[in-house]
Amino acid sequence: MAGNARSGSSKSLRLFVAVYPPRRTALALLEAIPELDPASCRLVRPEQIHLTLHFIGDTPLVQLGEITESIRASTGGLGPFALAPQGLITLPQRGRPRLLAARTDRPATLMELQRRLAARLARRVRRRPGDRFRPHLTLCRFRSPAPGRAIDMPLAVDPFEITTLELMRSTLRSDGAHHDTVTVFELS
Repeated sequence: MAGNARSGSSKSLRLFVAVYPPRRTALALLEAIPELDPASCRLVRPEQIHLTLHFIGDTPLVQLGEITESIRASTGGLGPFALAPQGLITLPQRGRPRLLAARTDRPATLMELQRRLAARLARRVRRRPGDRFRPHLTLCRFRSPAPGRAIDMPLAVDPFEITTLELMRSTLRSDGAHHDTVTVFELS
């Protein structure tokens, strides 16, 4: 692949498809985090909290139209849906935690949307056994794998409505990934 989004090349984009909670929900999720040592983790900025439906990765710019059309086709016949945060968890589930996230429910529309996106956008990448879609919103990243026990606790944050999904560009920087909207798709 020519170019690399890490280096800022204009020939490729590092892409993913996501849904975003309203700002008030993102703030409520951050407020629900138990007290952590600030030196051990980096909180996600409220505007960057999202649920990744499908990570596309480095993509040649010339494929952007094809990607956009595949996402639009994936949304066909699917309307808005509610998404409910259910608990705080550390991930990965095995080994030392690398992040703290809000686990969500798995409404049928979300699962169908993710299935369609994966079918249309998946590259020929070998998946690890047990690698499956686990809907979650990342809230903080541990600076190094966190020692200690995993977190799995209930969360009291109201469900929120998902009416759009977004094709996002991720640019990796020294202070973390920065996300920019490429295209917004309405669910109707």
